[in-house]
Amino acid sequence: MTNEKITILHTNDLHSHINRWPKIANWLENRRRELEQQGHSVLLFDIGDFIDRFDTNTQANWGRNNSKLLSDLKYDAVTIGNNEGLALPHDRLEELYQDRNLNVVLSNFFDQEYKIPKWAIPDVTFETQNNTRILVTGMTANYESTYHLLNWHVKDPIDVLQNYAKNKQNADVFVLLSHLGFPADKNIANNFDVDVIIGAHTHHLIEHGLLQNGSFLAAAGKYGEYIGEITLELNEEKQIINQSARVIKTDRLPEPVAQKKFINSWNESGKKILENKVVAFLPKDLSPLEQSQDFLKILQMYLHTDISMISTGMFLNTLKKGKLTEYDLLEDIPHSINLMKVTFIGKDLRKLLNEIYSQGAYLEDFPIQGSGFRGKVFGKMLINGLDEKNIDDQEYYTIGTVDHYYFLPYFRSIPNFSEVEFDYSFIMREIMAIYYNGKYKK
Repeated sequence: MTNEKITILHTNDLHSHINRWPKIANWLENRRRELEQQGHSVLLFDIGDFIDRFDTNTQANWGRNNSKLLSDLKYDAVTIGNNEGLALPHDRLEELYQDRNLNVVLSNFFDQEYKIPKWAIPDVTFETQNNTRILVTGMTANYESTYHLLNWHVKDPIDVLQNYAKNKQNADVFVLLSHLGFPADKNIANNFDVDVIIGAHTHHLIEHGLLQNGSFLAAAGKYGEYIGEITLELNEEKQIINQSARVIKTDRLPEPVAQKKFINSWNESGKKILENKVVAFLPKDLSPLEQSQDFLKILQMYLHTDISMISTGMFLNTLKKGKLTEYDLLEDIPHSINLMKVTFIGKDLRKLLNEIYSQGAYLEDFPIQGSGFRGKVFGKMLINGLDEKNIDDQEYYTIGTVDHYYFLPYFRSIPNFSEVEFDYSFIMREIMAIYYNGKYKK
């Protein structure tokens, strides 16, 4: 009897970069057919953050069309990332996979009753023609401090994996779809018997796989720049005797005939929906600076704070006089960034101000990536409502701002010295829409 070959094709962190999707889908479909003809058992997985609300169609349809792409290509299993779990309101995530023929595997994510959501399953077992059982589970990043704001609960992946150590006895191969990040993947490999860990979240690329303490780690970068392929060879005793991995650079793949038509249709259909959603009628042009100043007022009013602060890089365009639509606001404020209230005692507030001023010149033109930001550069930090000369070291001060700054490495005084209250009711452009709708009636 010849050895068995199992090939796993995988994607991760596409973040709605749909311009690459036609090439990816075309290659995956052809490669799966080719491998099956060669006698391989083939599985296709996505490791989360497939959606991103900076994209017109994703925003217009709340990611439903994105999940249809996965379903249409017959992905065998997918898991979610923080862009599904945290960037969508609770009810929109409930609807994301509705009517989709998808195994959404997710074992550390729960509803308000601490049950696996109805649209997910904790794991799935695939059986090959050689009766090899492949146990697959998925996990998403453990943002305990924010998920509860959207009425979800997450568990530490390490706690959940304790149970899978027992369940693995019922499977020949154990695969983890890990939207946890590279450091977490290595930690899991060092402490658990997981045969294959396919990674995401930190956008890392492992071109040829990495064998870590008996676990085989793989990852395909970000934005659909690469597609991943893992090949496992098993002997008659169903033991993995060889493993290999490679990544395929998407931009080098041939362009499908219908690529331009698909991309144009995707973008234009989303744009049309959002352009028909009128927010307000502006009496004049509003520059990014004027929008920043408006947002400072919004923060203080909505969060009931003494002070507010925002960086001008959050606003990309001048909003033109006349009709203001949801499409205009998406183009102007593409970020999935939420509001945050922080409370400082005066002496620690001085530490924050020192961090802001000492790095101001550096950050103003610095290109920021991640933590929800989808703009170009950080910009200038604006602060409203603060009388610096009269800061009392023993008094408490409240600041309205955005959660983006909590996750950046530049203002460590926020997580280290303040009391933090996240508000995930709205992302930035949604609260701006409410404000402009009230100020400039349609």
